[in-house]
Amino acid sequence: MLFIVPGNNKTPINAMSAEQPVTERANPLSVNIDVSTPPDIISILQKCDEEIFSGWQNYPGMFDAKILETITAIASKAVEIMKIGNRGAIVISGCGTSGRLGFITTRTFNIKLKSVGQEPCCHYIMAGGDRALFTSQEAVEDDPPCGMDVLNKVCKDKERVLFIGITCGLSAPFVAGQLYLCMEQPSKYIPVLLGFNPTSLARNLPIEKWDKTFRQVVQRLETDPNGYILNPVVGPEQITGSSRMKSGSATKILLEAVLVTAYLKTRNDKDVRVQDLLRSYHIVCDSVYSRKAEIANIVELAGKSLKAGGHIYYVAQDSLGIMGMIDASECPPTYGATLDDIRGFVATGFDFLMNNDGDISDQGKHFRISLANFQDEVAPTVSTDDLVVVLLQDTSSIPCVEGLSCRKACVVIGSEQTKVDPLKLEQFAAVVQVSLPSISLAGVVGETVVTEFWQLYREIAVKWVLNATTTGGHILKGKVVQNIMVDVKVSNNKLFYRAVGIIQHYSKLSQSAAQDYLLRSIYNTDSVTTQIQIAPVAEHIQRATPQQRVVPIALIAAVCQCSITQAQEKLDSQPIIRSIIQVSLEKKRIE
Repeated sequence: MLFIVPGNNKTPINAMSAEQPVTERANPLSVNIDVSTPPDIISILQKCDEEIFSGWQNYPGMFDAKILETITAIASKAVEIMKIGNRGAIVISGCGTSGRLGFITTRTFNIKLKSVGQEPCCHYIMAGGDRALFTSQEAVEDDPPCGMDVLNKVCKDKERVLFIGITCGLSAPFVAGQLYLCMEQPSKYIPVLLGFNPTSLARNLPIEKWDKTFRQVVQRLETDPNGYILNPVVGPEQITGSSRMKSGSATKILLEAVLVTAYLKTRNDKDVRVQDLLRSYHIVCDSVYSRKAEIANIVELAGKSLKAGGHIYYVAQDSLGIMGMIDASECPPTYGATLDDIRGFVATGFDFLMNNDGDISDQGKHFRISLANFQDEVAPTVSTDDLVVVLLQDTSSIPCVEGLSCRKACVVIGSEQTKVDPLKLEQFAAVVQVSLPSISLAGVVGETVVTEFWQLYREIAVKWVLNATTTGGHILKGKVVQNIMVDVKVSNNKLFYRAVGIIQHYSKLSQSAAQDYLLRSIYNTDSVTTQIQIAPVAEHIQRATPQQRVVPIALIAAVCQCSITQAQEKLDSQPIIRSIIQVSLEKKRIE
């Protein structure tokens, strides 16, 4: 079933213009994901994830010779840093998902370096600080001077710095400022831009508090002999603009390809071919999606819980729990979820995380993340509408679920040799058991890689499962129209203009008219004053950030040509936005 442009009974409106960044385009493979069954949702996700490895259209993909050459060159710079220890630094910086993946990557490699007697040299910068590891602090993403200031502080005592700035859409001003700083100090910094758009499609909009656009920074970096741009095009996301998914997975894969290569060269003088590392992740992806029916069962449970107003809780004793927390943290900005809807808990909490700021549990309940916190504060409150998902390596120890009266699911990420006790799994309504083929992986990358970095394969595997769980659950809840997330939080510059684009895309109004409807929803009025119209975008963002359903209400009002109050009433009575719009358009057609 296609969503049809009013007045045209043939043209689906999922197409985007060639000027649209690839990361913001609608993927033709997932245009009907919002009306698909859980098994079909998983099949669609798989087809889109396959593009990470197969490439997209005629753009350079992961296995393009130039991309492989760039990864290898960046890895050689990482080797130089690892050899000089704490006199140097490998700094990975990003906003939202990008920053969180930078955090878990630096954590992993610092642990590895320390375990073999080398000085840990990896640092992460998270836009918004460690609070942003759990809750979005997106206004900071729009602040280039802030990005530069943080980078300066992290690297003040360092002689040489490999800086990797991640922005999937080549758009984050926070990272743009840092890249600019690096290019201004070439004797100290080696700048790397990691993203998934062609450089010609880097964002060219004005940036508040700065005199440059992101594209101008990219254009300078393209001619900088000291810098690198690593931007394989992996195709549009399954849910339009949701760079937590394909772009997030590709980010994790590429960061690890660089640092695994560098670590092995530094530690053992062992060379590993980058293309073999990338192929090994493809094998893991195939292994995950071989369990499609099992993943669909968890998606169905997630949809039931979210539709009933319940919660999803991830619990784990190892770094799979960090991946659960990352997945949970992405749902409020992506789907307009509350901070309580999906939460993650891991081991001993901050002692296990080893984050920059240490224990910040005093900042509120959403920062209490240990398994003890779950048992003491959450377990007594769970209901039959909630879903608890346990993330395991095997069934030797299963935390936190005995006696809970709720939906329970289990994800086991192990190998062919993993021992699983079927009796211990009987308590779960759904079980996903992914057996990663350690023998096959060793045949591709060698036994050393598989032995030393097995946990990285487990983390990316659980990422694919958990992304499917929350994506599918929110689809079933009605948060997606076609393959576009329409309940996006208007909490930063990027998301403000994305919201305008969503409204324009479905209503076929002009950009100014679409923006007018967004402002009507933000200010709860049917008459936008001149004072509102001329106010800075930052003011609109500040007003919109704490509000719920801003974009769905604006979209319904724009397409159905009704008042904001009428749009609110329609959404109260029917959560599936596509159904609201189709009913309204059908009524108008009959009239």
